[in-house]
Amino acid sequence: RELPWLLRWFPLLVVLRPLVDSLYFLKEVSPLASPPYLVGVVTPILAIAALVKFRFPPFGKVDKAFMHWSIIVLLNCFFLLLYDPLSLLTLEFLLKLSLPVYLFFFLRLLIRDLRDLHGILQSFLYAGIFIVGILLFEVLVNPIRIEESRGLQRIQGSFGDVVSYGMYITFAISAATYFYFARNHVVAQKKRVILVGVVAFFGILGLLNIHHTATYTVFLIITALFLLFNFRKGSPALGFVMIIIVGIGISYFGSSIVDEKIAPLIETDLAVYSGELDTDRLLHGRVGRWRVMLEKFSSESVPVQFFGYPLKFDYVFQFIGIGSHNDFIRMLFATGILGLILYIRMLFMFFRRSILLGPAQRFLLYATFAALLFYSISVTPTFYAPFMYFTMAVFAYTVLP
Repeated sequence: RELPWLLRWFPLLVVLRPLVDSLYFLKEVSPLASPPYLVGVVTPILAIAALVKFRFPPFGKVDKAFMHWSIIVLLNCFFLLLYDPLSLLTLEFLLKLSLPVYLFFFLRLLIRDLRDLHGILQSFLYAGIFIVGILLFEVLVNPIRIEESRGLQRIQGSFGDVVSYGMYITFAISAATYFYFARNHVVAQKKRVILVGVVAFFGILGLLNIHHTATYTVFLIITALFLLFNFRKGSPALGFVMIIIVGIGISYFGSSIVDEKIAPLIETDLAVYSGELDTDRLLHGRVGRWRVMLEKFSSESVPVQFFGYPLKFDYVFQFIGIGSHNDFIRMLFATGILGLILYIRMLFMFFRRSILLGPAQRFLLYATFAALLFYSISVTPTFYAPFMYFTMAVFAYTVLP
């Protein structure tokens, strides 16, 4: 309530975003009737309006690194616009490609201290209530939508894909475990443990029904980080209790969960490692796709390889969109070798800021990096608005003096 409206809209959008995403199917009626599309158009307008109205904080080295990468991204957006300026598809890609750029600089304006970061993270926990409601309905009453993959049935609500469920599980467990450390002096340990326990329960319930390998991996990494930080900076006693609980759970349910929920997801990969299948079948056939796409990219002209596919002034949306199923490869196609180098350099500079953070904030940055990097292997998280809301909020806080 203390924020001016040109800033207040963002935490409200975070809370409402699951509802917005659940109406994704309305795009089949008309793009103008799809809330995600409408929000995608309005968000940069509001972000730019705030950047024009309010004074931007002093630029640091990381801001400059982000700006260098942003220039390459926006340059390629300009190339796409020159190729087909009147297409709705072009507009969609312009908004998605530029999403991290205008979000980061807007959040640098919004997040001036730790309290602002906590407001955004708290908003993600509120947003999770809607996700829990949908999850319970699908599990207890009737699935809204089912997708079959690798012999498993995945629930995905009315979202565009199963990744949306996975992202919100990741955000919720990251925020809850972060608050466990960050509020250790102001909130009783019992309440903080209850929050983590409730979020973990619904997170595991979701994991066992969405069957998403990247989310499984990130959830386990965040859990391991939580245990590690508990032993080093938190409550070692709680860490031991968690290990005992996890050990008991694995002994009773581990084998059945692995056989029924996890083994089908990695069956093909195990067959590749044993020599039964070709390496192209790794990661559900993604490696073969990457090889073909990279071979085609390597045959392009030097300027296209250096600056990205949009410089071809041709129909290249299949390369710069989600088709590669890998965000680093998508980044290579969309911004070229130069853009990918600048992106990795920028991420490294964000990560290096961890040495300046307190234990709780360092934990949050590590959890955010785990999510970004492991999702980037098999999907394109920079194309998902909620993923960028969370990641760029953490990054914006990280670069504060």
